Amino acid sequence: MNSHDQAIEDARRAGFDMDLLDSNLALLPAERWRQHNLALEMAFELQQARPVRDAKLRPTPSPSR
Repeated sequence: MNSHDQAIEDARRAGFDMDLLDSNLALLPAERWRQHNLALEMAFELQQARPVRDAKLRPTPSPSR
């Protein structure tokens, strides 16, 4: 086994999804960029929604001693 094959096998054992990497690398760079932007927009939306959600939470009563 050459060093390239060994590195791929090590990555698989470490939990990397090599099939997902291969399928993403098969996409055109513009499509990978589009997917990245969609994921980034979702992350920003979730980040903005968190304070709104947190404001609606009720504090839990502290246990009496």
